Amino acid sequence: MKLPDPAIKSTPVAAIAVRVFLSFAAAYFMSYALRSINAALAPILASDLSLSASALGWLSSAFFLSFAILQWPLGIWLDKYGSRMTEALLLCIAAIGTLMMAISDSLAMLSFGRILIGVGVASCLMAPYSYFRRHFAADRQAQLAMWILVAGTLGALASTRPALSMAEWFGWRSLFYLSTLLLLGCALAIWLLVPNDKPDKTLNVHAQANDQASKPTPHPEADNFLRILLHPHMIRVIPTTLFFSGGFTALHSLWAGPWMTDVLGMNPIEAGNALLIFNMALLASYVAMSFASPWLEKRKFVLEKQSVIGLFWFSGFLWLIILWQDPSAWWCWVVMTIGIPSVVVLQTQTALLFPRQVAGRVLTTFNLVMFVGAFLLQWGIGLVVDLFQSFGMLRASALASAFSIMAVLQLLSLAWYLKKRTRS
Repeated sequence: MKLPDPAIKSTPVAAIAVRVFLSFAAAYFMSYALRSINAALAPILASDLSLSASALGWLSSAFFLSFAILQWPLGIWLDKYGSRMTEALLLCIAAIGTLMMAISDSLAMLSFGRILIGVGVASCLMAPYSYFRRHFAADRQAQLAMWILVAGTLGALASTRPALSMAEWFGWRSLFYLSTLLLLGCALAIWLLVPNDKPDKTLNVHAQANDQASKPTPHPEADNFLRILLHPHMIRVIPTTLFFSGGFTALHSLWAGPWMTDVLGMNPIEAGNALLIFNMALLASYVAMSFASPWLEKRKFVLEKQSVIGLFWFSGFLWLIILWQDPSAWWCWVVMTIGIPSVVVLQTQTALLFPRQVAGRVLTTFNLVMFVGAFLLQWGIGLVVDLFQSFGMLRASALASAFSIMAVLQLLSLAWYLKKRTRS
């Protein structure tokens, strides 16, 4: 890896790569923990602040709204200023958001804090992805993406039973005070340990050579948001991104918890334990796929086939979750995680179809679509639940109906993806 910072010329390249990865991984750990923490804290927050399902959905989805809005300018910043400066500065905004949540006593202030967190961690996945796209070989992209997601899943694990226990012992506000300190620590680590990358001048020679195998599709105006969004490659994946990537994010970061308590009849401790196992299984799936995906590619089992199989798996088990509402059915969430890495493979596959010079904008466009889906589905599920309950439907049935609507939309989006493939 060619890294121009004079202060690190004597440091072995492998050591630089490790500390770059760990710095980004620590930040994504915090991002995912803060994204997912409402799933574990939902009963406590609802009780403490008297929140309805729609209010709880809004509080969580406010994160995704601000996250999504920032994606397009974020892509420009990543391509212009580099990952180091962009992420370090944004993490400081996230720290302000967690501090605000810690001292808030109203839904409005909590929402504003949540919005600032969404803004501040908006680059925590796209910054390393953009960095990897420029500095590492094409055949390593899927594996690096999975490893970063392993760090994120560890954050999700920390946000389940450990976070719930801390909230019970010290109060939920203490979690956000601690998060403020950790976010500032991550910002400092990225500023000090990640080389000051200049995206147009620090390309890895080996990455340039190997990147030819990815056959990127040139586009004369690929730096234009609408041009990228309306590119045939993006048009094909937008529906699946909205309803699979966005849908999983909505479930993982909020509605998995209420499903286990309201539909399966678990108490908060049992639900926290189930979510912990769910996230451990997700972690194992990412680790397994980080090795399986390159191995499958070498055997001509391309990324597209990997993603399609995973999406079908995800969809099938979501329907099983909806239809089988016995308390013992919580394990279906665990088995469903096998298909989750497919949404990451889909993103990696799409990014490799574009030139690396616009990697930041392509990746953040993809992320924008995903978090628009997460916002709409997470808040939408709460609105549907409240609406159906207002007609006299039981909460468990209302949740199942809302999940069913999302599952139907997933199947329609998958049909679109497959249809566009046959036409191309």
